[in-house]
Amino acid sequence: MKVTRRPVACLILALGIVSGIGGRASARPRQELMPEESAAKAKQLLQQVIAALGGQAYLSVHNSDCLGRIAHFGPVGDFPDFTDFRDLWLLPDKNRREYSIKSDQTIAAFLLGSDGLWFAPGGTTVTVFNGSEGWLLGKKGVEPQPDDAVKNFDDGLKTGMDAMLRTRLNEPGVEARYAGPDIIDLKEADWIEFSDSEHRDLRLGIEKSTHLPLRWVIATRDPETKRTSDLTTSYIQYMVQDGVRTPLNVEQYRNGIRTTQTYLSSCKYNTDLSPQLFTRAALEERASEQSKKGHKDSKNKK
Repeated sequence: MKVTRRPVACLILALGIVSGIGGRASARPRQELMPEESAAKAKQLLQQVIAALGGQAYLSVHNSDCLGRIAHFGPVGDFPDFTDFRDLWLLPDKNRREYSIKSDQTIAAFLLGSDGLWFAPGGTTVTVFNGSEGWLLGKKGVEPQPDDAVKNFDDGLKTGMDAMLRTRLNEPGVEARYAGPDIIDLKEADWIEFSDSEHRDLRLGIEKSTHLPLRWVIATRDPETKRTSDLTTSYIQYMVQDGVRTPLNVEQYRNGIRTTQTYLSSCKYNTDLSPQLFTRAALEERASEQSKKGHKDSKNKK
């Protein structure tokens, strides 16, 4: 009997395309490795990933200042306007994001950690998280972030790829295992699985040839329905900035459905960022400045 290999090749290609559009990322059946061998291979690959991202320059990042545009895709796949933003981080747990609104639009809940908010053309909103606290500067002035938004921010600190690669690998209870080869975006790739003391399910997909991350997957399970949900981040393009290889095109998918697209235009690392920027007092000062500017503009129009 003659056996054709064409269907198998087509199946592999199809799996690669599915991974490329952000579907649930899973490696092929893992190779038969002893636990010690799996951990050793994962460690070797992770060292290569860190080196590809900039080595010591990547590990030594303690703050960042990035500019870009972000868009949110609705449940029906509509293509929204992009919003300009500035994203400031003072590691490990301080973040400030400023959104510039050019036209009438609603900022979605996932962006601000709050209900959808409307801002007039030319308006600006700022979100700040500082450890277990958070605030929002919007049309109504400075308000506390909702508790669920602060919790989501805290969870993100523990499940982010950069946090895992820079610091969490050395935490007690964190383990990494080699999960086998795969095809991602039609590129040969490897998967590494992570677990920690809180039983989180995290996975990193890396390109074989460059050792750069292609996917970061956070899998969560609903305690009531027992259903698993995947949040997948896709990294498409990299550029070296201040010695750190930075992804410029980042997409996020929830269970295979695209939710956000981010384009970064620039990033600066280890600049002179003041911790004061990440306080409520700084937002109150910004609110006062915006109020004075709005009053002046209003007078000029009369």
